[in-house]
Amino acid sequence: MPVAAVTYRQQPNFTRDANYLGVVRAGTDSVVGFEVAGVLTSLTATEGMRVAPGDVLAQLGTDRRQARLDAAAAALSRVMAERAQAEARAERIAALVEDGSASQQDYDDARFATQALQAAENTAAAQKQSAQLELNKSTLKAPYNAVVAERLAQTGAVVAPGTPVLRLVTASGREAHIGVPSDVARRLQIGSTHTLLLQGQQVIARLRSVREDLDPATLTVGAVFDLPDDVTSVVGESAVLQVAETVTSDGGWLPVTALLEASRGLWDVLTITPDEQGKPRAGRESVEILYTRGNEVFVRGTLPDNVAVVASGLQRISPGDLVEAIFPDAAGAGS
Repeated sequence: MPVAAVTYRQQPNFTRDANYLGVVRAGTDSVVGFEVAGVLTSLTATEGMRVAPGDVLAQLGTDRRQARLDAAAAALSRVMAERAQAEARAERIAALVEDGSASQQDYDDARFATQALQAAENTAAAQKQSAQLELNKSTLKAPYNAVVAERLAQTGAVVAPGTPVLRLVTASGREAHIGVPSDVARRLQIGSTHTLLLQGQQVIARLRSVREDLDPATLTVGAVFDLPDDVTSVVGESAVLQVAETVTSDGGWLPVTALLEASRGLWDVLTITPDEQGKPRAGRESVEILYTRGNEVFVRGTLPDNVAVVASGLQRISPGDLVEAIFPDAAGAGS
């Protein structure tokens, strides 16, 4: 009986594709808020909005701070005028001292009064600058190119300094954070490129860093991959790292169709070997599946090296049947 056959070839190891699950994160993911307290009067930023550095995101009430700035500006103007008047008086007294109409003491008093007013002017200028800074800080602006991920406060709320108002994530520079076993982490090379799966699509990403600690919850080591800027990704979505691993184990490749299910987790295959008269007959051997790859399986068991194995149609054959091996090509099968 002619049967399709492959050649079983033993090898000391096999390569398998391992997948490790991770998550996409933004290069920068931060919460922003005001440096000063106040009532939130305007929140122009909405979730999903793209913002550029300097764009206005939110606004606090400014009535009191504007009044404080106006008062500081008026105080500065008054002191400047007094200082100018004192300087003019000191100049007049200096002229009178020369012709003896005023004493040196009068001049010293005028000069020291001018210096005191200059110091008062510096203080008033600093107070005005502080009031202006307080007013400026009533406006929350975007610190970098970002996407508004979440609004954390509502209009009308009283916010304290540092209270989170918005959550921002970078619009570009996305990263994939993936946990891998420690032995895999030791083989990763910083700067090397790897294949990731995002939304079912393969993406080539560069390995930026590998952490030095083991996550106690997952017992994995964190690896960070830079995603290409032209890849569309969503923060929080899954990313899968595909790594080819070499497993040390004696065995060989067979097509799935060469296996018959047996008991206790084992599988049967039919070999083709010559009997005492040299006629090819089918014989039964047991194997264990170590890895499945598409339509192939890597097995180990009682199979001798380079033996012919029935590739398909096992239901038509019983051990001891005379068979004729038909190989698909000169090389046989196996890889």
